[in-house]
Formats: sequence, C-alpha cells, structure tokens
Amino acid sequence: MQDQLMVKGNPRYLIDEILEWKYGNAVYYAAVLFLLFIALDGLLIRGDIFRARWGFVALTIALLPALAEYFFRIILPWPMMFLNTLALILHMAGGIFEFYFTLFPIYDKIAHLVSSMAIAFLFFVTIMILAGVTGKRISRPVIVISIFLAVMLVALLWEYMELYIDGMSKTTYFVTVDDSLMDTVFNLIGTSYIVLNINAYLKNESVNSLYRRFIRWKT
Repeated sequence: MQDQLMVKGNPRYLIDEILEWKYGNAVYYAAVLFLLFIALDGLLIRGDIFRARWGFVALTIALLPALAEYFFRIILPWPMMFLNTLALILHMAGGIFEFYFTLFPIYDKIAHLVSSMAIAFLFFVTIMILAGVTGKRISRPVIVISIFLAVMLVALLWEYMELYIDGMSKTTYFVTVDDSLMDTVFNLIGTSYIVLNINAYLKNESVNSLYRRFIRWKT
C-alpha cells in the first residue's frame, strides 16, 4: 500500500493521468467553440469589426493543433492546446467584452499569467517535437534557459505591440509604464512556474523520453 501511495503521489503519475483524461480533447474543443462565440458576438452583436477580426485570427491559431492532427497525424497534449486557447479567450474577451477596462487591473494580470504559462508550455512542446523527430539530445540548461528567455522576449514584444496598437487605433491597452512593469512581473511568475516544472522533469528524464510520452502519432 505504501508503494502504491508513493507512485500515486509522484508528479509523473499525476501528469500521465491528466494526459490520459478522456475528456481532455472535449474541453479543448469546447474552449474553441467559446472563442468562436466571442468573435461572432463582437462582429454581429457589438459591431466591433476591428476586434472581431482579431477574434477570428485567434480562432485560427487555436485550431492549429487540430489541423496538425488532421493533416500530419500528430497528437499533441490536450493541456497545451487548452491552455493556449484559454489565453486567446482571455485576450479576446478582454477586448470585445471590455473586461480589460471594467475589471482592470485584476483581469489583465490574470491574462498575462495564463498567457505566459501557455507560451512556455508551447515552446516546450515544440522543443520536444524537434528533439524527438531529429533524435538530437538537448541539455536541460539549454532547454530551460531558452524557454525562459523566449517567453520573456515575446512578453516584451507584446508590451510594445500594445503601445503600437494604441497609436494606430486610439485604444488604451498600454496604460502606464508602472502597469507594464506589473505585467512583466506576472509574466515572470507564469513563465517561472512552467520552467521550474520542466526543469524538475528533465532532471529525471531526457527530452527525448518525454517526447515519447507526451507526443503521439496516428498510424
């Protein structure tokens, strides 16, 4: 019994159980449908053509894993697909439903936290696929540092894009420098959480081994 409890308390056991959850893909597709609802609401009900257009772009991005499965027969981990779709939902709902403004600053910080986690997870899955397909062994420090720096670079570019969008469309996504710094803090928290978990996994398993468990191919 003690051995069984030790196995079930193992983080690897928990992650494997999550990956095998039979409703995982259903949750992902439900999130995609909700993203479609947000885009249609912005277009047909609110008449916000500018944000609705980006809503359909977000919908296309959210559907990429499903399209990859259909065309390339690759099955990606549903938590990654869902987390990335959730980040897109938070962003699009924040603009179309004006949550960025009515629930400021809490909503904005949650969106940054989730988005940074989603992007970090996406980068890790990408690295796993590259390592698994090429057979190349990538060291743990290289993976961890690369993911951290890449996500933070994306986060900084996003802050710049907010300022650029404000200048082009007279919106107010970029509030103040202090708010931007707080966004960066929450990006750091989300990225660090994912990166620390990846680092813990890679201490016990190679990225190639994780690829064989996380990524599957249809026959």
